[in-house]
Amino acid sequence: MQLAKAELGIEAVQRPIDRSELYVADEAFLCGTGAQISPITSVDHRVVGNGEPGPITDAIMKLYFDAVRGRLPRTWTG
Repeated sequence: MQLAKAELGIEAVQRPIDRSELYVADEAFLCGTGAQISPITSVDHRVVGNGEPGPITDAIMKLYFDAVRGRLPRTWTG
């Protein structure tokens, strides 16, 4: 969330969501230590967006992997 805001200007909000919100989402992804950044392409056999990672997911995945591989142009400390 900090990287997305600082590097991409994307503000994130943590809150409980209803499953129906996932059904109508344009894109979705999971993030965490084990998952890293993992696109969600379907929920309950329903396609999310067009069934492929969207532009925000792609941008955050690229940013995350650049950060963990030391490819950001400056040292990022949050």
